[in-house]
Parts: sequence; C-alpha cells; structure tokens
Amino acid sequence: MSDLDKRITGDWFDIREAYQDYVMLDQKFRLSDADIRAHIDKLKFSVEQGIVEYKRSALGPLYRMLESTKYQSLSAEQIGAQLREMSTLLFIVLIQRLLAEGIARFAARRKASEEQIDPDDLKLKDILEDINDRIKNDATIKGNPSVKMILAQVSRYQKEQQTFKSLLPTIKHDSKRAFIGNFKKTFSEIINRIKRNYIELLQEEAPPADDNRPLIEIVPLKKSAVIITSQSQVVSHIRSALSFVQEEKYKTREILVGLGREREQITKLFKKEMATYMGFYGQLDQSRKNEYAEKGFASLISRNLGAEMIRYLEKELA
Repeated sequence: MSDLDKRITGDWFDIREAYQDYVMLDQKFRLSDADIRAHIDKLKFSVEQGIVEYKRSALGPLYRMLESTKYQSLSAEQIGAQLREMSTLLFIVLIQRLLAEGIARFAARRKASEEQIDPDDLKLKDILEDINDRIKNDATIKGNPSVKMILAQVSRYQKEQQTFKSLLPTIKHDSKRAFIGNFKKTFSEIINRIKRNYIELLQEEAPPADDNRPLIEIVPLKKSAVIITSQSQVVSHIRSALSFVQEEKYKTREILVGLGREREQITKLFKKEMATYMGFYGQLDQSRKNEYAEKGFASLISRNLGAEMIRYLEKELA
C-alpha cells in the first residue's frame, strides 16, 4: 500500500469513528465560522436542485483546477484553498448523512409548538438537575442529540472554568478586565447553547402530528443514507489526496491528474441520489400525491434538504 493509500484509508477510518455524532464531527473538523458561512451562501444560491446542486457547484472549482494541472503546476495557495473547501464540503455532506440516518433532527422537530419557551425563564441549575434525573432514570437518553449537546457544553464549561481559575492569578491588573470579559462571553455562549438544546428536548417530547409533518420528514430519507455515505467517502478521498499533495510538494502532478479522472464517480452518485428522491414519490399516500407534482419531485426534495441544511448550520453558528 502506498503512502497516499495509507493516508486515504486512515483519514476515512478516523471520520467513521466520528460520523455518528454532530459534536464529534464538529470537534474533529474545527472549521471556522467564515468557511461555514461561505458554504451557507452557496446553499442559498442553489435554488433549482438544492443540496445536490450545492454539492456539484462546490466541486466545480476543484475539477477546473485539476483540469489545469495537465498544463501547469499549482501553487501551494491554490491547493490549500481547495483543501479548505473540501473539508467544509465533507463536513456538510456528513451532516446530511446524520439527517438521512435520523441521528440529527429536522427543524420542524426543533420548532416550538404552540407556546414558545423563553430561555430567560430557564435556570442552568434546574436544567442540569432535570438532565441528571433523566439519565438516572434512563441512561439511554444520553444518546439523544439534544442531551449529547448539553453534556458536551457542560464539559466545555467545566474546562473553561478550570482554565479561567488557573490563569486569573497570572493576569496583570490592567489586563484583568478584558480577560474576565472574554471568559464571561464564552460562559454566556455555552449557557445559551445548553438552554437552546434543552428547549429542543422539551419540544421533541411533543412532536407535530403526522399530518402536519413537512415533506422531508415523511419520505423515507434513510434509503438515501448509503448513497450519502459513499459521497462522503469520495470527498474524503479527495481531501486526503490534496492534504498529501500539500505536504509532499513534489512529484504530485500524477496524483492531481488522477483525481480529475475520478470525477465521473461522484457524478454518478449525485444522479443516484436524485433517482432515489424521485422514487419517494411512489411511496406517498394519495393525499400527499395530490399536493405535489411527480415531475420535479426529486428537485423539490433536494431543495427542501438544502433549506434544512441552511437552518441547521445557522442554528449551530448562532
């Protein structure tokens, strides 16, 4: 096995260790808010075929760059820029996989029911007592996405608190105010995330009636999970190869040209994804079929998924 193959296999193994959980993915990728917001904008511009159109357009500049390697060498900056793009794309495809598998929840499940819960009415102590009581009564609740996020934020809060206490005595008097202000801001962000996820947990316990569920919650999205996993593996392959090229810096043109030749593989997976969405139409009950035209149904599902991804990412950045 070549060094490149080892890198590709090893990176995918590491991703598989994390891809069942949003918190683990977030910690593994550590993307900047700016990079994620740039891809949110790309999703917003994908108005015809939603999430599939976004993925195609995100890969477009990469393949144009790879095509140019037949005639010219690439700069480290060009490779680095595409490596960042592929990292963000891979992260988003993996979140799409979480949605397809039912591990992450749709916005409709996160939306307040008839009465909105005011975060200001919630006390952190009460939230943590309730969560601890729930875990004592049923340890499996730790697998709930909202509970996972709460526990991750509590762990982060404790670590930040330890850091604050250990550093405070070393801070000069004239810098103390800014130092304390920065930590107050961090603590406030963590508490707000805990409250938001606790509200989602409460709202999940009173989900909307089936008849009111949005389209993407009714169709069997889990059938697309295998395809989305295959897509994420292809993007991971590209990302690993770019990372390898960036580090090696010489005798790498053949690797880049080879990546360009593999474009058809991901193209086929996008077509397969759209075909899967089209197949969902035949599984709708008659009342739902009356609401939607068969022609363009796959694009409708893909647009709905694109909109859902925007809401999901914007929520996590809030």
